[in-house]
Amino acid sequence: MNKQWYWGILFFVVCIFLLFAIIIYFHGDLVGLDTLIQRVTALLFLTLGCLIFLILYSVGLLSWKKLGEKDFLSFIKKDKKVKNKNHNKKDQIFFNEIKRYFYAQFGLFWRRKVRKCLILGTSTDVDTLLPNLINDHWQVSDQTLMLYGGNAENEINKAWLKTLKNSFGRMIGLRRKPLDAIIWLLPTNYLQLNRQQQYRLEKIAMQIRERNKVLGWQVPIYLVSTRASEWQQQGRIEQSIGLFFNHLKLINLDSVDPLLDYLAQECCEKGMQQVMQDLGHDFLLRLSQDLVTSDKARIKQWLSKWLTLPKINSPRGLLFAPVPQEIKEDEENYLPEHYLLMTPTWQTISDDSVKQSGSRIGVAWEMMVCSLIILVTGIFGVGQLTSYYHNQELIMDSTRLVNNINQSAVASYSDQLEAQYALLLKMSQLMYRKEHGAPIRYQFGLNQNDKLLNALWSHYTMANERNIAKPFFKWQSSYLVRLTAMSPSDPKRNEVINSSYEVLKAYLMLSNPDKIDVNYLGDFATRMWGTPANIQTSQWQKLMPELVKFYGKAIQDHPELAQKPTKQLVQDVRQILINQIGIQNAENTIYQAILQRASQNYANQTLTIMLGDIDSRMLFSSNEEVPGVFTRKAWENFIKDEIASVAKSRQEQIDWVLSDSSKVMTSSVSPDVLRQHLTERYFSDYSSAWLLFLNNIQWRQANNVADVIEQLTLMSDVRQSPVIALMNVIKYHAEVAYSGGGLSENIVRSAKELIKERDPAKLNVKAEASGPLTPTFGVVLNLMNSEVDNNGMSLQTYLLRVTQVRLKLQNITSSANPQAMAKLLAKSVFQGTSVDLSETRDYGNLIAANLGDEWLGFGYSLFQQPLEQAWQVILTPAAGSFNETWNSQIVYEWEKAFAGRYPFKDSDNDASLAELARFLRPNAGMIDKFISNELGGILEKQGDNWVINPVNAQGLNFTPEFIEMLNLFNQLSNLLLISGDAQISFDLMARSGGNVMRSELYIDKQKLDYFNQMPVWQRFTWPGDGYSPYAQLSWSSDETGQQLYEYYSGDWAWIRLLESAIIRQIDSGRFEVIWKVAKNKNLKYILRSQSGEGPLMLLKLRNFSLPKNVFDIRNTEESIKVTL
Repeated sequence: MNKQWYWGILFFVVCIFLLFAIIIYFHGDLVGLDTLIQRVTALLFLTLGCLIFLILYSVGLLSWKKLGEKDFLSFIKKDKKVKNKNHNKKDQIFFNEIKRYFYAQFGLFWRRKVRKCLILGTSTDVDTLLPNLINDHWQVSDQTLMLYGGNAENEINKAWLKTLKNSFGRMIGLRRKPLDAIIWLLPTNYLQLNRQQQYRLEKIAMQIRERNKVLGWQVPIYLVSTRASEWQQQGRIEQSIGLFFNHLKLINLDSVDPLLDYLAQECCEKGMQQVMQDLGHDFLLRLSQDLVTSDKARIKQWLSKWLTLPKINSPRGLLFAPVPQEIKEDEENYLPEHYLLMTPTWQTISDDSVKQSGSRIGVAWEMMVCSLIILVTGIFGVGQLTSYYHNQELIMDSTRLVNNINQSAVASYSDQLEAQYALLLKMSQLMYRKEHGAPIRYQFGLNQNDKLLNALWSHYTMANERNIAKPFFKWQSSYLVRLTAMSPSDPKRNEVINSSYEVLKAYLMLSNPDKIDVNYLGDFATRMWGTPANIQTSQWQKLMPELVKFYGKAIQDHPELAQKPTKQLVQDVRQILINQIGIQNAENTIYQAILQRASQNYANQTLTIMLGDIDSRMLFSSNEEVPGVFTRKAWENFIKDEIASVAKSRQEQIDWVLSDSSKVMTSSVSPDVLRQHLTERYFSDYSSAWLLFLNNIQWRQANNVADVIEQLTLMSDVRQSPVIALMNVIKYHAEVAYSGGGLSENIVRSAKELIKERDPAKLNVKAEASGPLTPTFGVVLNLMNSEVDNNGMSLQTYLLRVTQVRLKLQNITSSANPQAMAKLLAKSVFQGTSVDLSETRDYGNLIAANLGDEWLGFGYSLFQQPLEQAWQVILTPAAGSFNETWNSQIVYEWEKAFAGRYPFKDSDNDASLAELARFLRPNAGMIDKFISNELGGILEKQGDNWVINPVNAQGLNFTPEFIEMLNLFNQLSNLLLISGDAQISFDLMARSGGNVMRSELYIDKQKLDYFNQMPVWQRFTWPGDGYSPYAQLSWSSDETGQQLYEYYSGDWAWIRLLESAIIRQIDSGRFEVIWKVAKNKNLKYILRSQSGEGPLMLLKLRNFSLPKNVFDIRNTEESIKVTL
């Protein structure tokens, strides 16, 4: 088991321990631990058990490891383990030497001061840039440590790296940082990205990933490229040359270009200065030249290859280092051991690596556990101290209040109420904390809230009985007794009766804990219970409501505090009140009365009144009216208040106060229920009235393009559009009883409407409506709210598309040849290439469909019909023109090819099968090509059949003959031209006929000879070989010799012969063919087709003529003209 598993299990156990500890300490009563001593004892046992488990777990794990070493497999590998131990020991000695050196130099915290860099590269590259590093293994200069880590391509030494991690790791919060930088000395040919180099690059990246994984840290990588020069650079001022990357990614690799360009320019400028001083100092100038000529693109390509490698961190920097100047022999003798020849390149990397923190790989379980334990312990300690202080203060304050309440027993009545009120406030606070939990500052095991509340309760009960309970109940009883003692003729009796209901209700509440309404009791005491003589009115009005409310709440929580009413007194008062109240108006009568009163103040609303000064007659009109009572103004100013008043003052209700019968109580209608019923019925009728009005709006018919353009222009005008005005009116009236945004927003919104614009047709309300009419009007309101996701449908988008259609129509009318432009546009619609006109019409249809059946008339009039008219004015005139195109391109060619030829006419001349195939061939035939090119937008090829597009073909009537022709030609092409050439295969079987001994049938040299033997099927192909097309039928009987029935020649000979036969269908694939050759002599054959009717299908071409019209324009009432 590795170290991470060990610490992970330890962290899990500690978390479970803390969870149980919190439950026991804060919520011990849930598990039967009520006292503090019980909870502390349970915590001690829990802590002891956790410690025993951890000890046993650690000892067991250690024992398991020790016993595992005695395993047979471990015994066989003993020598290898000894070697590994020796290596580990050697590595430890190596790193201990480094630690001792730095400890002597920098003290205990040397890890934070020393910049540790791991050098990777071949021995040649390392010796070139860092002389003697391989022999020394590590070199140091000031605060920079260079540690040789071997060739980047070699397998990593995990034991060595782990020793490095344990020796160099330093704490940064909860993260350990063993190294500051990994420096890879690139080979001289690293930019030659051939297959071998790419393989080496992938291998090196994998090794670097493994190093990071062992170290547990994502260490920044610095790439150093060695640059040699042909001349000695002795005496040249050396600079740090290179560039750094900030989180370089493949997506922002282009950012490297300006960096390389800037580097090349800087090298060029400084290089020129150095060359001017010494011609041999060409390092910078040569580097600049290489970057400009070739290395820039190659470096970028190399970086892209590096960044595409999986799970590899991006390089922090790329630096170019010259071969360092050789140290003179006499100077080398004076250099200390492990001396690092510090160059500007190494200094730059060292300085930059301090700023790069890297990132940890994995989770530091041990630090998280320790930190968590320390944090919890600290919080718990501080919490207990705080809790002790606050609970002590609370207890002392409660003791003071109890002393005051006891001492006030002999004081004045006002002092008694004041003392009871102070105790009440404290108990209310404690009761709230009992229900919702005490604040955290009173917790941590020292909370005394419940105990303190129980202690105060007995003192409150005694004081309340003396100050509130008995005086209040005694006053109510005397009031009710006074009512029962009055005679019916007493003039003051009605006045007492009007308030007796409230007194009886309060009287019964004090005796029925489940019926108590504390707010009602407080309000009742304020209004009805008079101020005593020995107390001020202001003081009484302040204290009494709160004291009575708390008393009512106390009865609910402690039913034993309830009073005992006098049953006979309650019965007598109830009878008096019921006789006085009676049964009044029913709900329907109340509703009709409210509408009747409202209709006298609010007139019916017509379309003209709604839109104000905006004239809608050019676009739409309506003969319906909206009753004035179903408007927003009527609701807000009259209906709402009337319903509230009726619900509040209704007297037909018989509730629990006047009856003990639960049946009466449940069947009675409360004011809230009455208000709800009346409101729901009103808004139901409100919706119906507006739907009736809006669905009866009629769009004005336009008969020419000019009228359509004028309508669309007015419709899309933001300032004068009747459509926008009508939508604003709908929105205004649909937001009645608006409930979105709270009270303040409603007040501000109503004020803006009243002050800024009183005309609802000009209001542009942007707040989303949410009220009783939202289910009905929501789909319409969503069209005007751009913030609501309405599947891309909005009024603004619709009007924008209407504007596009209007501009297109205006382009037609303003062109030099409006008729030609209109035909061209219609042709684009026929061909399916006019996207905007079709999509706009479809968009209007989609909006109308989205409104649903409830808004059917409204959606059609305002969203479908305007664009349907635009569609009609373009397509209808073009239909006749298209018929001419059909005649000139297809009908003419057809007549030219088949006029006066069989089977289209009774003639000896046969029509050419090749010509017929030229017209009928699927997809490639003249007719299919014509339909695809000219009618692709309104006819669609589904399978092998042409189908009318019901959307784009609206308003266009195809002639029945044209549709029948398409169906016939589709069937013929699928039957006759399935292989490309005209050919049909079928089977024939001769049957015995009366008085016929033998029959012979020839079809293009294919013979069927039958002489009353066993009938068999014989395959025929028509047409045959094409060299001798003919068809012949002959027969013979016992009485006569061989006789010829018919003989035809030509390609259509077989069809001519079939024309003279009697044909009867047997099933879907077989037909009986009978030729009457003589009286009582018939030649019978069974024809079996592979598809459809086989060759019999061609008989439908007899006397067939191509329809002259594609569209039926005879039903058009008047020709729509394009007017300028």
